[in-house]
Amino acid sequence: MRTRMVLAGIVGLLSVVASLLVASAAARTAAAPAPEAQLLGVTPMHAVVGQRITISGADLDGTTAVTFGSVPATSIVVDPAGNWVRVVVPNGVPTGAVTITLDIGNTPYSTGPIQIEPGSVPAAANRPPVVNSSGGVHPTLRVAPRIVTFSPHRGHAGTKVRITGTNLNGISWVRFGYVQAQIKAESSTAIIAIVPKNARSGKIRLHTAGGTAVSTGLFKVLGSASV
Repeated sequence: MRTRMVLAGIVGLLSVVASLLVASAAARTAAAPAPEAQLLGVTPMHAVVGQRITISGADLDGTTAVTFGSVPATSIVVDPAGNWVRVVVPNGVPTGAVTITLDIGNTPYSTGPIQIEPGSVPAAANRPPVVNSSGGVHPTLRVAPRIVTFSPHRGHAGTKVRITGTNLNGISWVRFGYVQAQIKAESSTAIIAIVPKNARSGKIRLHTAGGTAVSTGLFKVLGSASV
């Protein structure tokens, strides 16, 4: 009888110890928070409606929605590794400075503001990333163009204008006051464009696969009204 009582006591003690260990492990698991997302930047910082932009960061794979100010985006692609989110600027976003907000695990994360320029382009394709046979992701890197300066700063239609900047290779178009110009020469750092007929004074815009760049200064088309 005494032996059975001792064994019963040992079994009971072991059960209590096991329960305490399970509870401790559960408490540690519950206390470990999910990784907090980080927003590191937006490319490009100037965009128009219909243009695709990229938000870079860490632990972004839980993104379920993106809004521009109060306007929700409808075209969103999320990197499975959580390093970026690609989104197309939706219709209805007002021009000017706009803050971008990501909904990640029911928590809002905001970045920007970026500058939404007047005008629009056809909605950019926004395909999911290509995954190779080993499970790795090969996103296509698109670097935003930037206009540094241009010369001359004024001229009639037909004037050659040299635009210098960075990431200008693969140029799609150049516009003077929203009127498309002829491109005579191009490289990654410089473009020569011809001021088009009917151009109006205003900022110079150019577009590559990486986005749209807008000059900080105005080009004066002699004999035209400004915009």
